[in-house]
Amino acid sequence: MLIKSSIKRAHAFGFFYAITASVTFFAMATLFIFGAYLIDKNKLSFEDVSIVMNSVMFSAQSIGQTPSLTPDYNKAIDAGEKFLELLDRKSLIDNTSNNGEKIKNFSGELEFNEIDFTYATRPESKVLKDFTLKIKSGQRIALVGTSGCGKSTIIQLIERFYDINDGPLLIDSKDIRNLNLQWYRSQIGIVFQEPILFDMSIRENISYGDNNRENIPIDEIIQAAKNANIHQFIEQLPQGYETNCGAKGTQLSGGEKQRIAIARALLRNPKILLLDEATSALDSENEKVVQDALDEALMNRTSITIAHRLSTSQNSDVICVLHDGKIFESENHQELLQLKGRYYRLALQKLK
Repeated sequence: MLIKSSIKRAHAFGFFYAITASVTFFAMATLFIFGAYLIDKNKLSFEDVSIVMNSVMFSAQSIGQTPSLTPDYNKAIDAGEKFLELLDRKSLIDNTSNNGEKIKNFSGELEFNEIDFTYATRPESKVLKDFTLKIKSGQRIALVGTSGCGKSTIIQLIERFYDINDGPLLIDSKDIRNLNLQWYRSQIGIVFQEPILFDMSIRENISYGDNNRENIPIDEIIQAAKNANIHQFIEQLPQGYETNCGAKGTQLSGGEKQRIAIARALLRNPKILLLDEATSALDSENEKVVQDALDEALMNRTSITIAHRLSTSQNSDVICVLHDGKIFESENHQELLQLKGRYYRLALQKLK
């Protein structure tokens, strides 16, 4: 039955296609005949007839194709509306505003005080619940836990990519929402798991860490590179700091890229340093080199590290074990192992 129906539709389509094509060719034949008549009567030249015929044929062809492009027109209109809607959107957090307080003698102390947080796209799911954590100036904190427990959310809240639903986040005893956002973010350095390097020189990539200034002195760039344990490597390159990194740092190894990213974060001399699984994508050899650079970089700075490996967290002053949006345990590495609780079980899983 289905085959017979398909055959009937094919016959109908062939018939109407033949009619349409026939009409087109008959129209062209008529134009040729009428054009020849006009040339014969010396009413038009051959060139004029050719121009008119080509104009008519191409115009008719374009008009005939227009209906088939209607779905594409509709898609283009919808896409344009969404694009304009995106351009017209205004963030609830204005990162260009000059309003807000700038803290003098900023020390980098943070305090989460019984906060709740949910993402706007998942209002039914609380990511953090009555979350409380106080981080002293210069303290090294590691956040560990299974995927989805809220580790990355804490980093995003400290950067104020989102505002907290309930409860204050205090920065040096000041509500984060009352601070000048541009100034506040200039006090923070961040290193992600996958560093983003641009297709430009090493010097320019490190300079990008402080985009509030132009023409940053090379001495500051070199000092940041030394602090990140990458200066000696750069000096050995034929072009030194002018060596091109390639698109996304393709000319460098994972460890080299990560240390350049650390140098970039240190250039602004931040009071707070955030590390989002900065070594989890590296092999053991590169991890050791990068971890040594991080240990140097974290001195005299408040730091929050999302730890994927034990080697990343064990030197921290306090390790916070997160579970279901709350701190389940918080002590140093040795004390948590002695408790034989959740951290101990996570450690055993990593060792297997």
